[in-house]
Amino acid sequence: MKKIILMVLAGIFVFAGYRAKAQNESHEARMERYRTEKIAFLTSKLELTTAEAEKFWPIYNQLDKERWEAQKCRRDLENKVRDAEENLSENEITKLTRDFAGSMQKEGDLMTSYNEKFLKVLPPKKVLKLYKAENEFRMNMIRKYRDNDKGDKGPK
Repeated sequence: MKKIILMVLAGIFVFAGYRAKAQNESHEARMERYRTEKIAFLTSKLELTTAEAEKFWPIYNQLDKERWEAQKCRRDLENKVRDAEENLSENEITKLTRDFAGSMQKEGDLMTSYNEKFLKVLPPKKVLKLYKAENEFRMNMIRKYRDNDKGDKGPK
């Protein structure tokens, strides 16, 4: 009987491991699809010339990478703030709050820096279009996510 229970438990752990791996691959595939959709959306909205695109995309891709890293750091800090215990020392709390505020500052500095880089390779109207298009894309993705979520909860 013990052998059967151990075999069932082992099977559950193996299945859970495969499922976790499949979910991670699925997440990676979703992120790649998201990036592809974003690039296509921005390309159509910005109407870049060939010369503009050659200069713009390397800068934008680097911003996207750095922004992702900064946002991940901020999300990690948000989790630390959320989970922080009231019994932390004053020094620990002060450091945590400064780190949290600094993470937001870092994102702001990043955008300020890249705005200037964009203005060197694109006309100001296209930089403004970029920010509008990014916001429009984000809102479309939120709507798409909500619509998919509503569809998953319906009767089956």
